[in-house]
Amino acid sequence: MELKRILANDTKSATERAMALYGRNVLVISNHTVGGQTELVVALDIDEQHLESTVSPAVQTGPVFAPPEATVAFAKHLEQVQGGGKELQATRKEPTLAKADDERDYLRSREIMDLIRDELASLRREIALSQKTTGWQASLNLSAEVEDLMTSFTHAGMPTGLRTLLLDTVKDMRSEQEALAAVRNQLEEIARRPNVAVPQTGVHLLAGPSGSGKTMMVMRLANQAAAQIGADKVAIVSYQDERMGAWAHTQTLAAQAGVECFRADTPAALVAVLNRLSARTLVLIDSGGSQMAARVTEVQTACPACEAHAVLAADASSATLRRVLRNAGIRWNSLMVSKLDESVQPWPLVEFLCDNFLSLSAASDGASLQALRMDLSTSALVEMAVAQLSRGTETIAPIQVAKPMPIKLQPPSPRLAPPASPRGMRGPFN
Repeated sequence: MELKRILANDTKSATERAMALYGRNVLVISNHTVGGQTELVVALDIDEQHLESTVSPAVQTGPVFAPPEATVAFAKHLEQVQGGGKELQATRKEPTLAKADDERDYLRSREIMDLIRDELASLRREIALSQKTTGWQASLNLSAEVEDLMTSFTHAGMPTGLRTLLLDTVKDMRSEQEALAAVRNQLEEIARRPNVAVPQTGVHLLAGPSGSGKTMMVMRLANQAAAQIGADKVAIVSYQDERMGAWAHTQTLAAQAGVECFRADTPAALVAVLNRLSARTLVLIDSGGSQMAARVTEVQTACPACEAHAVLAADASSATLRRVLRNAGIRWNSLMVSKLDESVQPWPLVEFLCDNFLSLSAASDGASLQALRMDLSTSALVEMAVAQLSRGTETIAPIQVAKPMPIKLQPPSPRLAPPASPRGMRGPFN
């Protein structure tokens, strides 16, 4: 392994240059600012260095002047170029790679902007609905405890639509305990649905937005399946995950789970990999977060029997839930919930489950490979949300502070304060 040093004006330019020179899986060792420029130190294997020295002369640009005695050789070279030879492909390799990178960056930027627009549109809908229901809530003459409970609903981030539905349920109640019990029963009844078994056989694709925990969920499922049916019968496939260092991270986690992992960057490569793994009992496909709908379509085209599972964080917003589960045009087989812990209040997820019939299959509530929950139900989600809400509405008894005892001062000494003294003189006068 050899270290290479790259200088550029900023981190983005340095990263793009490193990926153009050494590939998307280049390993970055350090990132520093030197003399007003960004310095990247990357590690290269011997094979990569040899490849670089082989390709670099072919990608050089500029006029080439041949001596008069080389006319025949130049004619042969021109014929190869016109016929689409290897020299032309090598010369065009670098511009094509840069164009592909620019296109990916553009698509990622578009997705981020679309997500921001969806979040703002959802926020505007929440504000408009809240303004319409404020007057109606004020006219209900709620009890003090129920009024405090509705305030805690707002502070907990409960969507306005769900809060209005629950307000109609508890408007005639007088105690907080009675109102919470009614809320719990109503939500469990509306959101109840059968669960789907955790994948144990077949080909399964896990997809979702960036940062939702897809890779860790794949590793947890693989680790759990390896313990039950054997590691040699389980395989992981990373499909078009273009994040820098993602493949190295996948290899590390797969080694911890004791499961083999494979990589496919194109639909044709995915077909070849799946054919190679046809004898495996369980194949889990981890896809990148960019262009999610297109990736799911490509995988299901390559393998029509593949089942698609959406992975979303427990605290996902209403806009993210709507964008992934409803507007993407994908037929999901189940929903997997990640990043589930005691501090999360999954009210947007509870509201979505009340309005849409999508079964749950698995969840994760920790950072380790063993943090896999296979018993997650809508009742458990409702209980978690209500428990956090109850904890937030608990009142703390005021601390009683005892009044200070009055301090009695001794009367001043007669020597310090005599009863009378002539004007202009100090001290006692005899």
